[in-house]
Order: sequence, then C-alpha cells, then structure tokens
Amino acid sequence: MAEAAVTRTLNATPDALWRLVSDFADLSWLPGGGAGAELEGSGPGMVRILAGPGGRIRERLEAVDEAARTVTYTIPEGVPFPVTGYRATMQVSDDAGRARLAWSCRFEPAGAPEAEAAQAIETMYGVMMGWIEERLQR
Repeated sequence: MAEAAVTRTLNATPDALWRLVSDFADLSWLPGGGAGAELEGSGPGMVRILAGPGGRIRERLEAVDEAARTVTYTIPEGVPFPVTGYRATMQVSDDAGRARLAWSCRFEPAGAPEAEAAQAIETMYGVMMGWIEERLQR
C-alpha cells in the first residue's frame, strides 16, 4: 500500500474545524456548497455522491472517532485519482489554539506511478484544505 498525506494549520479553532469535517453530510465547504450532491443514509456507512471530472464519485463514511477527532472514509466508486483501494483519514488537532488538519490516505497505484498518484492526491488535499479554511472564515 502506498500513502499520501498533507498537514496544515488553518486559521480556525480546532472545535470549529471538527464540527465541519465530522459532519460527513455537510458539504458547505465545497464550491457551490455541494449543490447537486446526493446523500444516502446517515452515520458510518452513509454515502455521499459528488459530481467529479470523470463522473460520479461515491464516498463512504467508514468511521468517526470523537475522542481521536478522526473521520475515515473510502471511495469505492469513481475515484478521481489513478488509484484503487483508496482509504482516507482526516484528523483534527490543536496547534496552539489553531486547527491543525492532517489528511492522509492509503491506496494502490493504478495506471500511474506511485509518486505521481500521491502527488495528485496531495495537490487535491491542499486545494480542499483551502476551501475548508475559506468556509470556516465565513
């Protein structure tokens, strides 16, 4: 299994960041507020379906750990990266009163070298962290 990860301290409180990312149904941080997204179910096992560049992306919530402040999800269908077996974790922590977000995943490269796949994921994590920070500052 290969890995990709990005960690960034955001201009927000850890509690505010945790409230946002732990609510898997809240897509307000996406451009357009997640308009057009579909939700199936609730809690672990729920699925959110998003429009992606190559079609529909199905993200499945695997676990929410309140104590560790982690959210784990998979993308069983429509992975927007050249990978299979995508499993990601978002972890929120405190960095001197500011929110620190560590976003990581494990995957198997598929159709691209491992380094290229990891770079694509890390670039997208950076973009999405920017969207999350912008949402928290509204």
